[in-house]
Amino acid sequence: MIKNLIKKEWLDIKRDRKLLLGSIILPLILLPLVGIILFAATVYQPPTVDIVNQNVNNTKYVTELSNYIKNNGGITYINSSKPADIQIIFPPQFYENITSLNRTAIVYISYIISSRSEALSLVENGLYQILYNTSLNRIHKIETTANINISPVAIREPLEVELLYKLPSGKAVSQSQDEFSQLARIIAILIFPAATPVIYFVTDSIMGEKERKTLESLLASPISSSSFIFSKLTISLILGLISSIGDLIGLVVFSLFAPLIVGQGFQLSFAFTGLVVLVYLIMILLTASLTILVLVFLGGSSRNVQIINFIITSFGMIASFSSLFINFGDLTFPFSLILGIPFVQLVASLLFYVFGLIQESIFSILVTFVVSILLLLIASRFLDSERLLLK
Repeated sequence: MIKNLIKKEWLDIKRDRKLLLGSIILPLILLPLVGIILFAATVYQPPTVDIVNQNVNNTKYVTELSNYIKNNGGITYINSSKPADIQIIFPPQFYENITSLNRTAIVYISYIISSRSEALSLVENGLYQILYNTSLNRIHKIETTANINISPVAIREPLEVELLYKLPSGKAVSQSQDEFSQLARIIAILIFPAATPVIYFVTDSIMGEKERKTLESLLASPISSSSFIFSKLTISLILGLISSIGDLIGLVVFSLFAPLIVGQGFQLSFAFTGLVVLVYLIMILLTASLTILVLVFLGGSSRNVQIINFIITSFGMIASFSSLFINFGDLTFPFSLILGIPFVQLVASLLFYVFGLIQESIFSILVTFVVSILLLLIASRFLDSERLLLK
């Protein structure tokens, strides 16, 4: 009986070519599209800086700052009226103050609040170079005047800081691992949107049965409620497998843009790729389980379907954005309660793996799998034919 139901559902899927193509194309284009947008924003929209020089004697420092910005991917204009992210003003007294041992030079930075932060960072780093070189020159002058032998660099930098990276477990890693964790967050954001076709499949398939007057006959037939739900779930997982192919291709294409986005790339390991597939399939299972459960309790009216879509999508969006703002490697009570929100566990499992917390990653996946099965059993237990047909 279940086999016949699955065949029927598969025939419905093959007729709905838009759903089938959407399941493949949506995950296939999301990740590469994000990579292309980030690449385009980095390459084709470089930060722009307008330098206003109000004294010809300042030219040496203006040129030094301009060269630094250009060498680091920015564009500079000097005494120009062109629009720019940031405007820097070297006042007339700048040269006199910066060449004196007893004075402090001032520059003015005009920053448009909607501008990108990269432009401000470039300017600050460039000005720091001027500050550093000026400090060394002043120390050298004092050394010459006092007729002593000292190291200007040692005086200027009595403390050297070396940045070391480590996982929450304490294991030392390279900077590339840090970049990998940032890219993993982007992947975590995009996994749920690629799984949304399952929500529409489950709700639309039941609504379609109602519209074709076949749902009543199906529920009145000898098939059990668990068989009815299992058939919907099986086709959802098949859709998930189809979608995961596009998702993996998109992930590989996205990884090709990594060196252009962060300056270095990361290697996609078979373990991480397999984890992405597993997380994607469990997310499909959880999405279908939640959709069926809410549908069973609310009923199958068009209005309820819209509510269901909103509820499931809201949970997914919360999970997606949690990957950006939450440090899953250091969650403490009561903030750890966020792991009880649907889909957050799956996002956490991806990031746990990147952070080296393998056991926590596996545990999160297993918990989500068990919860999904329990939700299906509950939906099967409380399936009410009249509620599904009339509400």
